[in-house]
Amino acid sequence: MSLLENSPSHRIALFSLNEPGDGLKFAARLLDLGWKIVATQNVALCFAESGIQAEDVSHFLSVKESYPFPPTLHPEMELALTTTSTTAIDLVFDITYPLSKGNDVGGHTLLALAAKGNRIVVSNQEDMSIVVQQLLQNENEIESELRQRLIVQAYEKISNHYRGLCQQKDPSEATPIYELMEGENPYQTPAHLLTSKDSDNLCLGNFKQLSGVKPCFTNMADLDSIVKLMCVLVETFLKNDKRAPYITIAAKHGNPCGLSLSWDDPEKAISGALFGNPRAIWGGELITNFVISEKIGSMLFQSQKRNDALGDSHWMLDLIVAPEFQSEAIRILGKRNSRKLLQNKNLFDPRLGQEAWSFRPIRGGYLRQPPNHFVLNWREFSNFPGNLDKSVIDSIVVAWAVAWHSNHGGNEVSIVKDGCLLAVGGGPSTVDAITTAFERAKTSEHDLINSVFAADAFFPFTDVPEIIAQAGCTHGIVPKGGKNFQLVQDFFAQKKIEVLYLPEEHRGFCRH
Repeated sequence: MSLLENSPSHRIALFSLNEPGDGLKFAARLLDLGWKIVATQNVALCFAESGIQAEDVSHFLSVKESYPFPPTLHPEMELALTTTSTTAIDLVFDITYPLSKGNDVGGHTLLALAAKGNRIVVSNQEDMSIVVQQLLQNENEIESELRQRLIVQAYEKISNHYRGLCQQKDPSEATPIYELMEGENPYQTPAHLLTSKDSDNLCLGNFKQLSGVKPCFTNMADLDSIVKLMCVLVETFLKNDKRAPYITIAAKHGNPCGLSLSWDDPEKAISGALFGNPRAIWGGELITNFVISEKIGSMLFQSQKRNDALGDSHWMLDLIVAPEFQSEAIRILGKRNSRKLLQNKNLFDPRLGQEAWSFRPIRGGYLRQPPNHFVLNWREFSNFPGNLDKSVIDSIVVAWAVAWHSNHGGNEVSIVKDGCLLAVGGGPSTVDAITTAFERAKTSEHDLINSVFAADAFFPFTDVPEIIAQAGCTHGIVPKGGKNFQLVQDFFAQKKIEVLYLPEEHRGFCRH
């Protein structure tokens, strides 16, 4: 007879530990709270030696047969962890053994089943201390927020374990894999592009290379940034206009230094993007949502106007990306072997990804947050002006998208006119950002009168608005916020600058 059969009202905790001694003090506390302890064989023996009553898991599950796998993998364990049976386990304290000792299938399976069953699933001693403390304070219950955090943490631990197994294998065994020419710097070799099997159609592994040498790490990192910006722009226009214009983004190191759109002429979009900052685009990358024709290929190869301005007619673009290239365009642009041409037909209708989380690798782990997939929806602006010219609205979209998805040091400010990006600047302060943006625009001989601005953070003072007013901007978009918000709002109204204010939570900081 099981030790638990005479006390069905007791809650049950399962201990499965790499080091059995890690659970002694917690088991004792749970016994004091009226819990019953079930443990794997090595843990149960350790507990018995210390006078702590614990039932061996095979006895608890009534598993009498001998199998070539541990009893924690028996179907009865899934029943105990995912249903409300009389043998239901309420808490799992499971510290798996490290990968250096092997593949702990049983331990990670326990974590997965406990998480699936919405159990209290604990995978380290620190959290077990917190759980026991809450059980003491809350009459054998824990807060729902803690329960959900522990479940997410269990899934992350499982994910990290199997990711570690993958990393032990030769990279050529991953599916699919794209070997890159070099890392972010030439000494960082080898470098690879790895994509998961369930990636979407615009994942970088789905871009077909038509010409040029093998891309490097930097090329692909920059491509990822401009694909995201293209998707944000298209999603915004589809949401508000039910269609998208021809869009060209010219960038350097993944940051737009030229961006232009046209509703009826793709060549106009190309020209506007190239001459946003014709010096900065040298050696950069360019992406479109339309076909690169023979004529456009010639435009991207060289320009007499560029020669007149800078003494060199060649654009020297390192990366050109489009949904389709005509054969003659490939021939023209392929004359430069170091230029990579990448094609993906899904750029005709690019959409944001559907991933639930955004991860950034850091020392010892990852930072995680929901992805930045916010797009403008004019219907959500209760005070959206009904008399705004369409070209101004389009310029606001471009300015907002660029400011929200550029990384020039923080506090980005962008300047746009007639649907063309004139300049963008970044921090460390917003004053530095706007000053840099205006200097870049003037260097490229752009006229700032009647331009549109966007800032990815609220203005804490009127210093930046004063610079904006002096430059001749007439419209803008910026998040609400700051103790001086009313003062800033009144200043723009006094200067007759129409500004749209986003909710404060919709700031545009990116790539931190």
